[in-house]
Amino acid sequence: MNVRRLQQTGVQKDKDTKEEKGGSFLIILPKKWVARQNLKKGDPVVVTEREDGCLIIDPRYSKTGETRSTSIPIESNLRWSITSKYLLGFDEIRIISKSALTNEQRNELKKIIKRFVALEITDETENEIVIRCLVDPSTLPVDKAMKRMNLIASRMFQDALDAYFGGRRDLADTVIDRDEEVDRLFFLIVRELRSAIQYPSMSETMGINPVAALDFRLAAQYIERIADLAVDIASKTEGSISEKIAKKLSPLVEKIKRMHSESVSNLFRFDPEKVAWVIAAEKEMIKDIAKVREDILASPNGDLQKQLQIVDNLLRIGEASKDIVDLALPTN
Repeated sequence: MNVRRLQQTGVQKDKDTKEEKGGSFLIILPKKWVARQNLKKGDPVVVTEREDGCLIIDPRYSKTGETRSTSIPIESNLRWSITSKYLLGFDEIRIISKSALTNEQRNELKKIIKRFVALEITDETENEIVIRCLVDPSTLPVDKAMKRMNLIASRMFQDALDAYFGGRRDLADTVIDRDEEVDRLFFLIVRELRSAIQYPSMSETMGINPVAALDFRLAAQYIERIADLAVDIASKTEGSISEKIAKKLSPLVEKIKRMHSESVSNLFRFDPEKVAWVIAAEKEMIKDIAKVREDILASPNGDLQKQLQIVDNLLRIGEASKDIVDLALPTN
């Protein structure tokens, strides 16, 4: 830790009152840091004030609007490599091959980039393919992307339950297909949040401070988990279940659906009463689920193992909702 003392220049004393007027406050930056950042006299830097009063000095002023480019050899694990570069905020990804790219490699690449929002092939040659991210954070803010992601996950949850209760395999298949759209939005949100943390100027443009970015990142992960659990429920759809089992699960389902709705709404508009309700509802849910498990085991009807798995999934969705509401804090 380097402790630096403030200096003041251009101070003038009033002839009558002898009070000091004017002047600017200066601080000397560490020489080694300046050298590491390749800065020189006259170079601009970005000074940003955080909510806690700390100042951030960002040496990347000239790079903020530039295209961030990276290269990947075709021989690498393409799926993982492209995912990591996308999440790191690179605008341009060059896929390079020592030999001519085959049609199979090109088709595989096209399948991979479908997983990501606004990732498109913009140029290609015999040995190289250029992929660019064409999305601007200002056109799809994190909060809108989050709301869209949650809307899809909520519908998946509802449709998964309808499919399971009614034995509708066709509806279950649509739930499974929609999981890819949730994943695409999840990757986009993570990409934008990482960029907001990396670049203070972008954080200011997006209106997201580092604490909010962390909360949104965790919330997005919980919503993505809820979508995955909905897929798991849908995948267990066979014939319609008995009315007896449906009657046991229905009140529990309604409570968890409300927990999910209330918890996510608190991310965008804090309501202490809703927070308190979700916290209390989780405790009731745990007791209700224990009772449902006992009832299912006491009077088996149908596939016992699948029924218990569905109950476990409902518990995990309720717990994820509680985790989301824990992130909801007053704005001031």
